[in-house]
Amino acid sequence: METIQLQITGMTCAACSARIEKVVGRMPGVQAVSVSLPLGQASVRLDGKVVRPEQIKGKIEEIGYGAKEELEDARTANRSEIRSYRNRFVLSAMLSLPLLWAMLAHFPPTSVLPVPPLFVSPWFQLALATLLQLYVAYPFYQGAYRAIRARTANMDVLVALGTSISYLYSHRLLFVPADGGETAHGHLYFDTAAMILTSVLLGKLLESIAKGRALKEMGALQSLQARMIRTEGPSGEEWIPAESAAAGMIAVVMPGELMPADGRVVSGRTEIDESFLTGESRLVAKAAGDAVFAGARNLSGAVRVRMSAAGGNTRLAGMIRLVEEAQHSKPVIQRKVDRIAAVAIPVMILCAVAAYIYWALRPDAGEGEALRSAMAVLLVSCPCALGLAAPISILIASGLSAKRGILFKEGRSIERLHQVDRIVLDKTGTLTEGKPSIRAIESPGHPETYVLRLAAALEKKSGHPIALAIAAEAAKRRLLVPDADETKESPGHGVTGIVEGRWAAVGSSGWLRKLGIAVPERADRGKEEEGSVLHVALDGRWIASIAWTDRLRSESEKAVRELSAYGELWMLTGDEEEAAKRIAAEAGISRYRARMLPENKLEVVRNLQAEGRTVAMIGDGANDAAALAAADVGMVMDSGTAAAIEAGDVVLLKGELTKAAQAITISRLTMRNIRQNLGFSLAYNGVMIPFAASGWLDPRVACLSMALSSVIVVCNSLRLTRQLGGTRRADERLA
Repeated sequence: METIQLQITGMTCAACSARIEKVVGRMPGVQAVSVSLPLGQASVRLDGKVVRPEQIKGKIEEIGYGAKEELEDARTANRSEIRSYRNRFVLSAMLSLPLLWAMLAHFPPTSVLPVPPLFVSPWFQLALATLLQLYVAYPFYQGAYRAIRARTANMDVLVALGTSISYLYSHRLLFVPADGGETAHGHLYFDTAAMILTSVLLGKLLESIAKGRALKEMGALQSLQARMIRTEGPSGEEWIPAESAAAGMIAVVMPGELMPADGRVVSGRTEIDESFLTGESRLVAKAAGDAVFAGARNLSGAVRVRMSAAGGNTRLAGMIRLVEEAQHSKPVIQRKVDRIAAVAIPVMILCAVAAYIYWALRPDAGEGEALRSAMAVLLVSCPCALGLAAPISILIASGLSAKRGILFKEGRSIERLHQVDRIVLDKTGTLTEGKPSIRAIESPGHPETYVLRLAAALEKKSGHPIALAIAAEAAKRRLLVPDADETKESPGHGVTGIVEGRWAAVGSSGWLRKLGIAVPERADRGKEEEGSVLHVALDGRWIASIAWTDRLRSESEKAVRELSAYGELWMLTGDEEEAAKRIAAEAGISRYRARMLPENKLEVVRNLQAEGRTVAMIGDGANDAAALAAADVGMVMDSGTAAAIEAGDVVLLKGELTKAAQAITISRLTMRNIRQNLGFSLAYNGVMIPFAASGWLDPRVACLSMALSSVIVVCNSLRLTRQLGGTRRADERLA
């Protein structure tokens, strides 16, 4: 199976995207297809042995849309769309102005306005209306033709029908006068056709501008990607394209510049802004040996960075890919709406026909009244607002959450996360630091610093996690660690050597006893509470014990407190009972399970789901992968294993557990916003369509109402930008 991305042109409403998904989804070899209306892109998962990308593109073009594999930048495409709508709107407004000016003379409040005689001439109005129909309305007719040829209907069909009816009816009245032999202006509807085109174009222009604001957050991430990189070569500094950079090259980054690639600082000291990764605006000091990531801004000093990943392989590029992929994965609610939109337009055309027949058969109404009602129904009923209700909100939420270090892989994850009422957490690496740290040193006859120096000297060359913890503790206390000679490591047991002329050993109690060293029983009792104990011997005698443990993360207690507002918390760990009990108590979690194998974690998740619970699993290790995949929403630390990240639905950058509660807050606010949009769209159609069919709605007002409904939905979605700007405050309001 492979996934291809296609740029789609010619879509105007949700009915278009639904039509493409339906047609392509029926093709042999196509496993899944998702079309994003805001981005104008399609994601198709297919079996390359059964169907080729060329066939997919051909099928899309066959039903009246354009398709190509060269993806355009979403913001660039949006700017092009805005220019197109702006030019057509300005032209339409200029041609419509005389017609609308003449129309105002028929309303009492504006009847005092002087109207040039030319503007009321039916032949002049015919000429302007013909220009509008043949040029300005041409794209609508083209889109309507393609839709009808594909045996479907979209917004273009409604606009083409509305303008054609008003134009052709007025044309007939002009050339076939009434019984008196004269044609009165009040019987002509050239101004209605002009109003339809101008207001629709205005609505689409405003919608495109608002959509551009929604794309701004995604564009903010893309703008952090370097196009050129200043590298250090044999002939000095030179600029090369980012795609030409390779691991191992040295990049030179000056103050004020963005980090062009992922890597480690080779020389220099500086402070950088990593807010695009963490969502926090604090500065981070960097020196030789520290890791840096593409997109971070260098603020204070020049540094040389040895690149480990550049171009499309950086963490920033991965973030952008996940955000874009989230736009192609539609929530269940949006797929239901698309199915409604696909049948709504044909149904509305039938409603317009019914309204025409009703008014035409009434003895107190004429043909003009019947046409006005039919046009009003056609123009007021376009489901554009309904189709935009969810995609724009998902677009904004996924872009803003990425800036806060929360990556939703799919739009469905945003929809599902707000329903979570049980949250299962792994312990090691999620609640705890995931690495050993020195907890206590017991040494009856020697200073702690002396014992630590001996142990650090023996463990200096070892890469074992406990050895690294001892070395880190010695560095933390700023001890001068001597070198050890004749070191000999026994894997899984300990290490011996000569330190400052004396024989020393560090290891487990059982191993030291095998070496003939007596280890006091009381010194080994701490094992049950602390997790593990190492012992230190000098010249064949026990002198100290070093207790080590996996410490609780600094933010874990706060994260648990925030997460508990959204549901009951469970902690699952493979550790022993005492260690699990201690960490659960420190974190504030009442329900926990110890000695859990991967299959046991999976069983707990499935048991909770069998009880009717919606489960979120938070983990970071390969042993969490099965539970992450089985949970309704899997949330994984980006510091975790590749298997866990692949299985998860939401990635928490920088391994910060506090982002889990923020992710749930984002989900709740987004779904509330979508429900508001859907409620407005359904209420709008439920009220305005009967109003139009009753004859109480002028076609010109109906057209404006349709355009404004889409703008209102997009503007309401943009409120998320402000709401998600303070997720902490939002979290407090929703908790």
